[in-house]
Amino acid sequence: MKILFNDLPAQWEEIKGKCSPVVEEFLGSGSYIGGPFLERFETSFAAYTGRKHAVGVSNGTDALKLAIQSFEFYESTTDVIIPANTYIADALAVYHQPKGKFNITLIDCDDFFQLDLKKTEQYLSTSRETYDNCILLPVHLYGHPTDMQAVKSLSHKYHCKIIEDASQSHGARSRDEMVGTHSDMCAYSLYPGKSLGAMGDAGIITTDNTDYHRKICELRNYGAHKKYYNNDLGWNNRLDPLQAVFLNHKLPHLDKWNVKKGEIAKKYSTQITSPFVTTPVNDVHVSRNVYHIYPIITDRRDELQSYLLDREIPTIIHYPIPIQKSEPFKHLDSPPNPITCDRAQKLLSLPMHPYLENEEIEYITTTINEFK
Repeated sequence: MKILFNDLPAQWEEIKGKCSPVVEEFLGSGSYIGGPFLERFETSFAAYTGRKHAVGVSNGTDALKLAIQSFEFYESTTDVIIPANTYIADALAVYHQPKGKFNITLIDCDDFFQLDLKKTEQYLSTSRETYDNCILLPVHLYGHPTDMQAVKSLSHKYHCKIIEDASQSHGARSRDEMVGTHSDMCAYSLYPGKSLGAMGDAGIITTDNTDYHRKICELRNYGAHKKYYNNDLGWNNRLDPLQAVFLNHKLPHLDKWNVKKGEIAKKYSTQITSPFVTTPVNDVHVSRNVYHIYPIITDRRDELQSYLLDREIPTIIHYPIPIQKSEPFKHLDSPPNPITCDRAQKLLSLPMHPYLENEEIEYITTTINEFK
């Protein structure tokens, strides 16, 4: 039995009946940059997330970069705190700020793969006054939301801004609140494999702040509020409206897909009984983990991955090289962040998408349990 790690063509099959005529409408409109098709998706996504504004951008990394820049910390020093256990994009978004002096601080993860907030407060209590500004950048990794009420409390205590990276957690909820509720801005990747994914690169930023909304709209368009009137060092980071068409047709299916993935995750957790595998659990504040990734921990990862591949079960490692071990950021290898580095050697992601059938799930879990 051949298993797919993700099944993106199945999503297209589900939406193409209603989406194809709109694609034709778009192609006939000539409105290929900005315009009504992009605005429809921005309006829909803002409503879905419960935020006043949403700004479509070119990808998730650019969403983070523009969100940070929109604070306009140009003439000061800024410390950006991110979890050590995340993708390198978060660090790159800080590194590529065009103005100001930015420091990247990596904090180890907790038992739920999220930013360890106790260690974050320990760090802030001794280091906050070193910098003029501080940005807390929690990442809702693998679809499990960080405790944002606790993050907000830290931000008030230590006078920090908050940008959430929700690139893996579209629709995730903590204490029945949607991600993005307790931050200045929330950045999403809409990469094809995400819970809400385009047919290519895409991203979006949500906010309730009208000034940040205005600034992001400028920055994504060369820093111009209208053509040729450039106010800042901006970028060409616009979201392609054709991608917005696809995304706007996928968005009504998102909750259904997330529920289905939650059911699959529950089956994984119940049916995997191998003594060599630890399955993920949710923190007490989590109302909905959307399981962009289903990560297991095993001391025998390479053996298990090879064993599964031989039986046509694909897996992926998220992430084999911690940020602090990567070539561009080796200077950040202190403190060592031991949990992140340990999990980089032990985490393995199982197939996860809403089209997995019961017999496929049973085949995956039985095969893992038979691993000796």
